[in-house]
Order: sequence, then C-alpha cells, then structure tokens
Amino acid sequence: MPRVRRRRRFGSRTVIGGLAILAVIYLVAGPLLMLVLTSFQDTSLGLVIRPPFPWSLQNYVDVFGDSGTYSAILSTLIFSAGSLLVAFAVSITCAWLVERTDLPARNAVFVLLVAPSGIPALILAISWSLLLNPNNGLINTLLRLPFGAEGPGPLDVYSLPWMILVQGMSLVPMTFLLITASLRGVNASLEEAARASGSGFSTIVRRITLPLLRPALIGALIYQFVTVVTALDVPLVLGLSGGVSVLSTEIYVASNPVGGLPNYGVSGTYGMFLLAVSLIPLLFYNRIIGRSQDYATITGKTFRPKTIALKRWKIPAVLFCWGYIALSFVLPMLVLLWASFQPYLGVWGLDALDRLTTAGYGEALGGAQFLDALRNTFVLGVAAALGGMVLAMALSWVIVRSRSRYRALVDILAFVPHALPGVVIGLSTLVLYLILPIPIYGTIWIIVVAMATQYISLGTRLTTAGIAQIQVGLEEAAETSGAGGRQIWQRVLGPLLRPVFLNGFLMIFLASIQNLTLPLMLGSNDNVVLSTLIWRRWDYGDVTGAAVLSVTMATITVIAATLLRRTTGTRGL
Repeated sequence: MPRVRRRRRFGSRTVIGGLAILAVIYLVAGPLLMLVLTSFQDTSLGLVIRPPFPWSLQNYVDVFGDSGTYSAILSTLIFSAGSLLVAFAVSITCAWLVERTDLPARNAVFVLLVAPSGIPALILAISWSLLLNPNNGLINTLLRLPFGAEGPGPLDVYSLPWMILVQGMSLVPMTFLLITASLRGVNASLEEAARASGSGFSTIVRRITLPLLRPALIGALIYQFVTVVTALDVPLVLGLSGGVSVLSTEIYVASNPVGGLPNYGVSGTYGMFLLAVSLIPLLFYNRIIGRSQDYATITGKTFRPKTIALKRWKIPAVLFCWGYIALSFVLPMLVLLWASFQPYLGVWGLDALDRLTTAGYGEALGGAQFLDALRNTFVLGVAAALGGMVLAMALSWVIVRSRSRYRALVDILAFVPHALPGVVIGLSTLVLYLILPIPIYGTIWIIVVAMATQYISLGTRLTTAGIAQIQVGLEEAAETSGAGGRQIWQRVLGPLLRPVFLNGFLMIFLASIQNLTLPLMLGSNDNVVLSTLIWRRWDYGDVTGAAVLSVTMATITVIAATLLRRTTGTRGL
C-alpha cells in the first residue's frame, strides 16, 4: 500500500514538472527559432516566414568582418562590468543594512530603493540628460553659476562613465530584491555560532554569509549581466549622442534604420552572438545549483535573524543609503515633477516659476485613453507576474530537486528568453499568433504571453536560489508522514517560499509595466499601456505629458513596494 501511494506522489510531481517543461518549450521555441531563422537568412528585401527560405551566411560575414563590431564588443564589456560593479556594490550593502541591522527607517529605505524601477529606463535616461546635458542641464547650470563660466560642461552625461553610472543605478532595484529574499532566508544561527567562536564581522561575512548567498548572487549576476548587454534605453539616449556604440544599439540600428528596410538578418546575428555570450556563465551557475544542498540553510528548526547594532557606523550607513536614494530617485523625480508642472520645458531659472501649472495633469490623466492604458497596465502586470512566477516555481523545483540529467538543459531553456533581444521576442510572437488560430492578436493577452516569456528567467533566478536554500529533508519528512505532492507544496514549500514568490511577483510586475519594447512591437489601439503612452508623448515632443505619466507610474511603484514590505518585511521602522 505505501508503495502504491509513493508511486502516485512521484507521478503527480512528474506531471507538474512535465507540464512546466512543455509550457516553457512552447513559449521559448518561437523566439529562438525566429532568431536562428533570421540570422541565416538574407533579409535585405524583407523577412521570409515560409519556405523557400533565402539561406545565407552573409550576415555573419558582414557582422564579424566589420572592425566596428569588435569596438562595440569592447564598449559593451566595459559598460557591463562597470554597471554591474555599481549595482552590486550598492545592492549588497543596502540589502544587508535593511535586513540585518538597526538602520533607522529601514522600511522607508526598502521602498525608496525599489521605487526607481517604476520609472522606465528610457525616462530615467532622459531625466539624467535633463540634469547633466553639457549645454543647459540643471546640474551643469548650477555648477557654472558661482564662477560665471560660459559654454558647455563641466560634466558630460553623453559619455561611457555616465552611461555606466545611470545604467548601474537602473539595475539596483531588481538586484536589491533578488538579494534581499535570499539574505532573509540565511539561517542566522550559523553566523551566531561563528560570532560565539570569536570570529569578527568581516570574517563572518566572507566565510559564512556570502558563501551561503552564492547561488542567489551568481544567479542575480548572470541575470543582470544579460540585462546590461541587451539594454537599449540608456545606450540609445546617452550613448549614441556621445558616439558610444554597444551591441544593443547595433541591433537597434539594424532593425530600425533611418532609411530603407530593417535588416533583421544582421540584428539576428548580433542576437545569436549575445545568446552565446549569455549562456556561457550559466554553465558555471548550474554547477553551483548542482550542489544546492551545500547552501541549504532553511531547516525544520525555527530561527530569527538577529538585528545587528550599527553603533558608530549608523550615521555613515544612513548617509550612504539616503545619499544614494537622493541620487537615484529624488533627483530624477524632481526633474520629472518640475517638467510635469511646466507647459513646456524651457530654460531653468526663476522665471520658470511663473509658468507653473497643473494643466498637464488634467490633460494627460483626464481622458479615456489614460484610463484604458491604466487598466491594461494592471492586467498586464498582474497576469504576467502570476503566470511567470507559477511557471518559475515548477521549473525551479525540476532544476533543483529532480535527478534528471536534463535539468541543466531545463535551466538553460528557462534562461534563453532573457538572452534574446526584446525586439526578437516581440517580432516572433507577432508572427506566431498571426499564423496560429489563437485569437489574441491585437489584445492585451498577446503582450501578456510575450511578457511572461521574457521574464520566466527573472522568476527562475529567484525561485531556484530559494528552493536551493530549503533542505530536502523537510519534503522527505512530509512525504514519510503521508503528505502528497500537493500537500507538500501547500504546507512546506509554499509557506517557506512565500517571501521569494512575493518578491518575484513584484519584480515581474514592475518589469512588465515599464517594459517598452514588447508593447511597442505588439501594440494596437486596443492594448495601449502606460509605457507606450509615455513613449508616444515623448516622441510627439510632449515633455509635460510624458513627465506626468512617468510620475504616475513611479507613484504606482511606491505603492506596490510599500505593500510588499508590509507583507514580507518587518512592520516597524
């Protein structure tokens, strides 16, 4: 009798895992096949989606025979390394201060560190362009004022160092959330034992905390590395104006030429190269996850992380956190707020105070178009986040717990969408649902499907590290007590993974509502969302309207982050 019951449990888990794998294959196969198809096809006269295909290797000859490609690769590597250094230095420090210390107002710090993710990277880059434009940027104007200096400068935002700083700051909210959930799950008793043995703070962090966080840190590093190398917003706004070209801008220029037809073959070739570069570090990550029980810290014993008193380091910690918040969130928001109350963005000065008006809010937020976009945005964010996280949880269980020799392949398959340029996913989804008899073309649901595909990897980076921290003995004990697969998920894995799931839900929600590429590729008059509405305003030259909508989106983010903190964090300040 027990043997029959064990087979049924094993079978239910196998079915769930099998369905999850089939779902990710369905979602990923289209974009991946489209990428391969376009890279080996002559698309000078347009993209061919039915045989006979004009197969050719000319795209690879053109791309890798051009010296400009290698210059773009070098710029991409410098841009990526610098951005990741900024993002992880800030995120690890702030995550530890918020989760483990008596930092004053740490809940407010949590919310305001996450809040900038509600500002689309395009708008963040534009706000920094308004702040540091060498000719009339606000900060440059203020710096020149005491000396009566004229001319451009002294700072130039259209340069690689400022691209690195702005991109690094844009990565911090997601990196911070990826780290905090796992840091919250590290068993503090291990650190306490080391402290009782006489180990100092630096030794405990170096020998215990950071090694136990290794799956989460490496997963976040790989995910954000791909985020940087495929990022378009900051390189497009700040890089092209300063003559700095990276691989993502090369893809954009090939797909959106000033004149002539888009060359999807060249953009697909660049995409194949980015895919190969992105998958190499994933192989190392799979070796870490293969030894996941070495990092398991959540056991059947209760534990409560001890709050560490900062003492004389409290003031420097407060200055660091709030100084960064001022730089990454307050300054850009002030610029957007200022622009939202101006009928037009003119010269900075006291004369502009006479132009202050709220007319932009009434015009931008009062129409039916805004209400439709707001409703579509919430549907998109919630549906993509829920679908993405449920699928990610099932896939991560297969990756971490199954003994299949193909689990590394499943992880790679789940990671592939993140390595694909958004324009490729958007284009392939568009073509796929023009062919398939599924009536979602032109609706919000086609964007939901594409967005869930795009962010499967974001969910698995978080849930894989979360499941790896849970000792498999807890599941085995529940199974020995007669619990089935559904009960194990409901009573063991579900409660322990609740902070991870909520963090992941928030991250995918925020990433989905600010994503611009997919809604633009798949947009119609019936599925307009806030990000496309912002872009339309900016593209039409309506700076005020774009600023109003950006402030609205940032407000939504603050509310979402506050709700998350109240659900998963501490109540007190």
